[in-house]
Amino acid sequence: MRVLLATPPGKTTELWPPLGLLYIASSLKSVRKDDVEVIDAFCENLTKEQIVERVVTAKPDVFGMNCSTHTFLDAAATLAMIKQRLPQTKIVMGGFHATFVAERILRACPQVDYIVKGEAERSFPKLLDAIESRVDIAGVEGISYIEDGMCRSSPPGRIDDLDVLPFPDRGLVPNVEYGYYHQNIKLTFGKFTTVCTSRGCPYACRYCSCAAFSQRHWRSRSAENVVAELEGLYRNGYECCVFVDDNFSLDKKRVLKMCDLIREKRIKMDFYCEARVDGVSPELLRAMKRAGFNVIYYGTESACQHVLDYYNKTITKEKAARAIESAKQAGMIVVSSFIFGAPVESGEDMRGTIDFIKGARPHAIQINILDCLVGTPIWDELVSKGVPKPDDWVTNHRIYEYGGSPLSRKELESMVDEGYAAYVDSWKSWSIVPELVKLLVKNRAARRIVLGNVLNPGVRKRISEGMKKPSASAGPPSPSGASSE
Repeated sequence: MRVLLATPPGKTTELWPPLGLLYIASSLKSVRKDDVEVIDAFCENLTKEQIVERVVTAKPDVFGMNCSTHTFLDAAATLAMIKQRLPQTKIVMGGFHATFVAERILRACPQVDYIVKGEAERSFPKLLDAIESRVDIAGVEGISYIEDGMCRSSPPGRIDDLDVLPFPDRGLVPNVEYGYYHQNIKLTFGKFTTVCTSRGCPYACRYCSCAAFSQRHWRSRSAENVVAELEGLYRNGYECCVFVDDNFSLDKKRVLKMCDLIREKRIKMDFYCEARVDGVSPELLRAMKRAGFNVIYYGTESACQHVLDYYNKTITKEKAARAIESAKQAGMIVVSSFIFGAPVESGEDMRGTIDFIKGARPHAIQINILDCLVGTPIWDELVSKGVPKPDDWVTNHRIYEYGGSPLSRKELESMVDEGYAAYVDSWKSWSIVPELVKLLVKNRAARRIVLGNVLNPGVRKRISEGMKKPSASAGPPSPSGASSE
């Protein structure tokens, strides 16, 4: 069969490979003899019309597209255009959003033949087996579809042994120069990719859909398996890699072994990762830095304990402060994210968080206004109260749309601006020069970012605007962040 997989159309400067689709493609190629192609429409900044023409030219037997809540409407519109031009092509949709509202999508979007829920490396090849042999699809795990007006559905699959998966085939997207820019500021240098070393999340943060997607079940690849992939990447000229795990440091012994193996194999790359503030120690951070982990991202979210408790974060601001300081002492670039808009959060609470930012002074910050995404506990609570309109599931919504925050939209946006301005002010002092010099000496990624942007007019513009109204995070976006999936 001719199989074509694609990301939704869009426009972004976060040029990250479509790792999920590349995993599915590799899994397909390991068990079937399909002709598999991947189009990264999102990172190629393709319009709906452009991707439709690419698909129509390819004439696939099966076309699959992933989507998040943010990209669903564009994805659905694109699939409708493709179905009109290629009525015989079987169309499959997957991803977080499709997993949580499979039947709604199938009822509202007749252009979609099948929904693949959850992890698709096993279920998608089995779906193709069933389509090709014309047997009953009902027995395939994680598939939803409409038959005789009834929605037939099987539970999502979950892959427990991640080491059995073939490495993602990055050669399927050779024409995209991946990397990461933020408001025209280049943050990664050299050949860039992403790696996933674990899946799932055992926590239950109120704003996050990752726990529901993974059924709160965390699984990891072995340190040996991860480093084998990194070895191959290094041999192929990759210089920079972002680890996209929701909980990279959950098993500290695994991370320490990974770091030992990276050094043993003499892999010289810049690594970026995310970690919980209660999931690191000074010893672990020093080991990670020695292995090349130059940037770490923390989901700090708030410095107010009752707000953290509302989010079910199970952390404290003291732990956050220690984690930030320990990473800085290890020589890492530290990025922290924060969320404004919890129903229990006042303006004074937010100013307390701003004071924390000024005191802890991470190297970069991200401040989001709370999103209410399908699949999160917040969304489920709103639905139980009858708050969302019947069609609100089709896109993302901010908390102020539902009157959930004591502050209005204008007030929340003003607080975000105040937070970024205070952050910039906290670095406007000669007293921080020794800290910055130390960071530049100890951190290769910091040197590359500074030298790579020294003549960049976007940097001066960014500073002059006081870092107001960011369009994306100032570091690796958090997979479990308030505005991501």
